[in-house]
Amino acid sequence: MKLLSFLIFITFSFTCFAQKINISNKETRKGISQVYIYNKSQTITALSDSLGNVDITEFSKKDTLIFTHPSYATFMIPKLNIGNTIYLKQQAINIPSIDIIAEKNKEKALEITSKIDYIESKTVQFNNPSTAADLLELSGGVYIQKSQMGGGSPVIRGFEANRVLLVVDGVRMNNAIYRSGHLQNAITIDNSILEKTSIIYGPNSVIYGSDAIGGVVHYETKSPQFKKEGDTINNNNANAYARYATANQEKTVHFDFNLGAKKIAAITSVTFSDFEDLRMGEVADEKYPNFGILKYYTDRSNNKDTMIRKKDVYKQAGTGYSQTDVLEKISFKFSEKVFLTLNTHYSTSSDIPRYDQLSQLKDNGEFKWAEWYYGPQNRLLTSLAVKIKSENNWFSKLEVLTHFQKIDEDRISRKFGSDTKTTNNEDINVIGINIDFIKENNNKSQWYYGFEAIHNTVFSSAFSEDIITLEQTTAATRYPDNGSNLTSSSAYLSFTNNFTKKATYSLGARYSFTNLTASFADTTFVKLPFSEINNNNGALTGNAGFVFHPNKKWNFQLAISTAFRNPNVDDVGKVFSKDDYIMIPNNQIQPEYAYNGELGITRTYGDNALILNAVGFYTILKNAIVRDYFTLNGIDSLTYDGDLLKIQANVNTEEAVVYGASFNLQVILSKEFSLKSSLNYTIGTNVSENVPLAHIPPIYGRTDLIVHSEPLTIAVYVKYQAWKLISDYSPTGEDNENDATIDGTPAWQTFNLRAEMKLSKSFSIQAAFENMLDVHYRPFASGVSGAGRNLIFTLRADI
Repeated sequence: MKLLSFLIFITFSFTCFAQKINISNKETRKGISQVYIYNKSQTITALSDSLGNVDITEFSKKDTLIFTHPSYATFMIPKLNIGNTIYLKQQAINIPSIDIIAEKNKEKALEITSKIDYIESKTVQFNNPSTAADLLELSGGVYIQKSQMGGGSPVIRGFEANRVLLVVDGVRMNNAIYRSGHLQNAITIDNSILEKTSIIYGPNSVIYGSDAIGGVVHYETKSPQFKKEGDTINNNNANAYARYATANQEKTVHFDFNLGAKKIAAITSVTFSDFEDLRMGEVADEKYPNFGILKYYTDRSNNKDTMIRKKDVYKQAGTGYSQTDVLEKISFKFSEKVFLTLNTHYSTSSDIPRYDQLSQLKDNGEFKWAEWYYGPQNRLLTSLAVKIKSENNWFSKLEVLTHFQKIDEDRISRKFGSDTKTTNNEDINVIGINIDFIKENNNKSQWYYGFEAIHNTVFSSAFSEDIITLEQTTAATRYPDNGSNLTSSSAYLSFTNNFTKKATYSLGARYSFTNLTASFADTTFVKLPFSEINNNNGALTGNAGFVFHPNKKWNFQLAISTAFRNPNVDDVGKVFSKDDYIMIPNNQIQPEYAYNGELGITRTYGDNALILNAVGFYTILKNAIVRDYFTLNGIDSLTYDGDLLKIQANVNTEEAVVYGASFNLQVILSKEFSLKSSLNYTIGTNVSENVPLAHIPPIYGRTDLIVHSEPLTIAVYVKYQAWKLISDYSPTGEDNENDATIDGTPAWQTFNLRAEMKLSKSFSIQAAFENMLDVHYRPFASGVSGAGRNLIFTLRADI
């Protein structure tokens, strides 16, 4: 009996003295990872895990604990006064944090040692980006290329398009026709309903699978909020805003509302945007006064194409479009441990003109194209997620996510002076399932493992139509006309161990298998030596990382990772022409692999008063898929659509390297003043050919000075880019040298001002003055110039 009493006493004592708490967002009640906790003497430190949990047993009862995080206000409290939960208040204008932990989604934080930028909803709300592509520039580490105003192609560490993985609410957006050129699909995400965007730099295939070579952009939309514990009324609220901008006469309206009961909650969101033609800046580089200027636009009168002289040469005629986005999320809480969420997104647009194509001139001075535009871009996503929390031998948390996507992507073009309009229709259906497990062991170590299966079906059709007689004939399809399928399946395992309070290591591996089939029924337009493509590939990838934070002042990160990208239907089966070349299919392409090493150092001064961060990386691409000149049946040129064009195809090159560094500065000057700055430098070389690699941006960055004093917040910021010399362009055309000057893309910088005034708890007004000096600039590889002097006005209501 005495022994039993002693054991009970020991067990009770251990329970009493082992103090674990949770750190959560004061507004959302969701756990906050990577909160740094220390006592005033800084002799004891702790770090919250991926769910916001932390053990503070080692701190003395007499200690005052300090809780710090770049996105939240610093909080101090005596240990004796701490309950089960600490709530931190998010800063009014948070600085995108420099972090070492990435979250695959809200519930299953899959820890990896990578540089992460988080862009929270408050940052998006204050900065008012027009699209989810423009939003990514707020990180300071992502470069955005635009072929037209209705687009935005993210570049991360010199990788772009299908080498950057886009994810929304845990679902891969990258599909079988994501191309290697410039990809504009990010704009189909509604940034008005985003809760957080995570930008994860570097290869991450162990966690995210194929395509995560340059990095991952994970958009997370807001979740339905249930009625809070203790409340007597339901959790019902609404948000709305209306925005107007002068440079493109933007008119955007948004409305969302949450209905939250105890067991069921739903959020509904609708956004509509209308953009007219974009006006560029008038102050040009003296050496290139006509750069980006087109003095004419096309019109059709009496069944004849004509060139009309512009009244305003700074207005880029043929850039306007409109877009509508709808989201509906419904969550069911069966218990505190079982949740089910039905999630539906729908995005549609008007026709979106390809301004870069419409700007092309022939040698005789006439436009090459009278019409070139994307048809309405439609994206439907629906998913069903089941989340289970249960402490057992196999998992602490389980999520099963099933999803379906339907994408319609059409291209319509007609040459200047021609009566024949060609329409290419691409319809893609994607179904998939993800099963993910997390097993946590006393907050010291975590196992992550799971499975993924995805199937893509691509239907490609095309026809030509005489716009006068309306007679239709068969035309060449962009992808194999008899259908294409891409199926992938994979399994992964990752282990993270906080083996001391100051050090963490992570190990992981993933195996993926991909099967691609495509069939050509009609080879009349391009006579290929094959009619079918069968491509089966397996890939094993892994990563290892080590993070050491000896004290509050220093953090060191060392990571080695591998990634892969299986060739998709766009890589192996595409036919399209641009400028003076034609791309043709190649059935011999193999997967490309990336081997990456990086070192990151972070130095912190004071209570996050000053944070300096530098990350250097070196990535080797083996079997890199690149565009190159090619021969078909022994010939190097082909007559296509009436033009004699040089033949190109995607091929594997033996090796390419990309290396560079990023530098970040965050300063909290006082309660009212904060400063952030970033600078990015990247070099890329096709080693096999000893030529520059495509998609490598010049040096770029931004600096923001933020002044916040309730109820007013003001930000002054500068965006800048260095020269990109023409000699550093890829020789095979992906960098669009025809859209640059004869010397390349000039350096530029814009000065900008933004302000927000809180009128009350529920209402605020915002104003911005972008590109105040009306500078003409064009981002590297872009086919459209940036906005000139731009005034933006926004009225917001949060009820």
